[in-house]
Amino acid sequence: MATLDTTILVDLLRHRSKHHRSAVAKLADLASQGESLSTTRFNVAELEVGIELSDNPPRDRHDVELLLAEVGILEFEALAARTFAKITVEKRRTGTPIGDMDALIAATSLAAGDALLVTRNPSHFANIPGLQVEDY
Repeated sequence: MATLDTTILVDLLRHRSKHHRSAVAKLADLASQGESLSTTRFNVAELEVGIELSDNPPRDRHDVELLLAEVGILEFEALAARTFAKITVEKRRTGTPIGDMDALIAATSLAAGDALLVTRNPSHFANIPGLQVEDY
């Protein structure tokens, strides 16, 4: 399975984005490899912020719901909470702290058995043990 970060979800939704084509191509590549797709509840929350900021929330909610119907949503459970703590402490100890949302996304993905995270911001997830990060 591959976990889709908010960046690729947004690029898929924004057809006029300069990153739209590369996001679509990355999805096709993942499909050709037989990868099933997921995202985390935290990525969904970030999309909800975008809807709230939108000049057309009903349209954007519809578009987001259509996109999310195609992917599994990973929930934050006990193993993910422990994984989040380990990631956060390890990154602090090495002097490379990351944002809580990025740590929550990585932890949820890892706890669900998704070792692959697809993002346009690979540096946000650098050097997290067990997490493979791919950009597009």
